[in-house]
Amino acid sequence: MKEIIVSQELLNELENIQWFTNCGKQAEIDLLCSVQQVDGWEKAEEFDEKDEWEEVISKSRDNLADFIMRKLGYSVRNFNSIVAAVRESQQYKTAIAKLYDSVEERNIKEEFGDTLSWLLLNAGIERAFAGFKGCPKFFSEMLEVLKLGHCPCGWTGRWPKGTLYIY
Repeated sequence: MKEIIVSQELLNELENIQWFTNCGKQAEIDLLCSVQQVDGWEKAEEFDEKDEWEEVISKSRDNLADFIMRKLGYSVRNFNSIVAAVRESQQYKTAIAKLYDSVEERNIKEEFGDTLSWLLLNAGIERAFAGFKGCPKFFSEMLEVLKLGHCPCGWTGRWPKGTLYIY
C-alpha cells in the first residue's frame, strides 16, 4: 500500500488562501459543475443554511471516505492519520485562524465559517489522495473556489451535474 504524505505544497495552498477577497466580483472559474454567483453575504448565508448544501457536502465526505477505505483499502487508522496530518499542520491552523478573523471582520455567521473550515479540511484530505485514479474531486473543486477569493455557499442538483452557488 502506497504511503500517503500530505505535501508541503498542499499545506502552503491552504495557508495562502486570501479569504473572501473577490466576493462580489465576477468569477472566472472553470469547474466540473456549473457555477452561479449570488449577490451579497445575506444571500450566501441563506444558501449556506439550505439542506441541499449540507447534503452534498456530507455525501461528498462519505464518498471520499469510501474511496479511501474501501476502494483503496486503507484502514481507518491510515485515513485518520491523513486527517490529523492536515488538521494538525501549522498551515491549516493558520488558514483557519485567518478564516475566522475574516468571518468576524465581515460580521458573517460563525456557522458559515464552520462550513468553510470543513470544506478546507476535506480538500486537504482529498488532495492527498488525488494521485489515485477515481479519486473524488468535490472538495478539490471547492478549494479552487476558495483560492480564487470566492466563497462556495450552496448547491442544487446532483454532484457534479448540479449548480454550485458562490459569492
